[in-house]
Amino acid sequence: MLFIVLIAAAGLGLGLAAALITGSTPRDIVARLRRLQIAYWPVLALGVVLSVAVGLDTNMLAARFALGISLALLLAGCLLNRHLVGMRVVAVGLAANLFVLLLNGYLPVSEGAVIAAGIVDADGLDRVLLGAARRWNGDTTIAAFLGGTIPLAPLRDVITLGDLVTAVGLANVCFRLMWPADVGTRVNEAIPEQRSGVARAPVHEMHQNTLENPALVGVSDTPGSGRLQPSWATRVEPASWPAPAPWHAEEQDTPAEPSAACEESARANEQQLFTA
Repeated sequence: MLFIVLIAAAGLGLGLAAALITGSTPRDIVARLRRLQIAYWPVLALGVVLSVAVGLDTNMLAARFALGISLALLLAGCLLNRHLVGMRVVAVGLAANLFVLLLNGYLPVSEGAVIAAGIVDADGLDRVLLGAARRWNGDTTIAAFLGGTIPLAPLRDVITLGDLVTAVGLANVCFRLMWPADVGTRVNEAIPEQRSGVARAPVHEMHQNTLENPALVGVSDTPGSGRLQPSWATRVEPASWPAPAPWHAEEQDTPAEPSAACEESARANEQQLFTA
């Protein structure tokens, strides 16, 4: 139990540090925790209380049943809150402990693991007082590898494989509660120019239609729009009704005025006709 609490606290601290570094404030964290929805939280609370009671009192009446009920309640609470990141991993660890408990009627403990943890030496195993619902490994033990086989010398304790998986999953849950996954994405999308260190000019200044910068085919840049738009996306205003004719009216041919030379030749012909 102490190992699980320490790992969960470590995940909580790392998540809080990551949230503060990426720009979150304590007020944002508190507001996010208030919006957190935990389904059937009394089931989880009752499971935790029973588990702590079993660990504190080694002579607790019907400790095996109490431990089994607490594991079942915690497993059900994790499955009901599987929308939280890491809860499914916690459920796997609790299921492993419950499985070996149901198979044997107790949690098996390895003698070698107790010696490796520095609790006692080989001659003092008979003086070790195991916790409630725990027994030494025997010839009839089933799935002994799921029992207490992992020594923790710094803590002078022995944990099960299910305890290790549960601690890792609970640390992930605490970390994600403090620092959700969308924080890093939101920060990266908010300041792309500052991250690259390059100041970007407005689009209408970067893409001017000149001889050195010809216009892109199928793309229109509208000043002030802030981005390139395809030509089909530009708005076309409808023509007024009735629509003007697409062609110009042809000019009617007008007779050309007679020139002065033509008039003089005509007068000369008339005089000749009269004199004749």
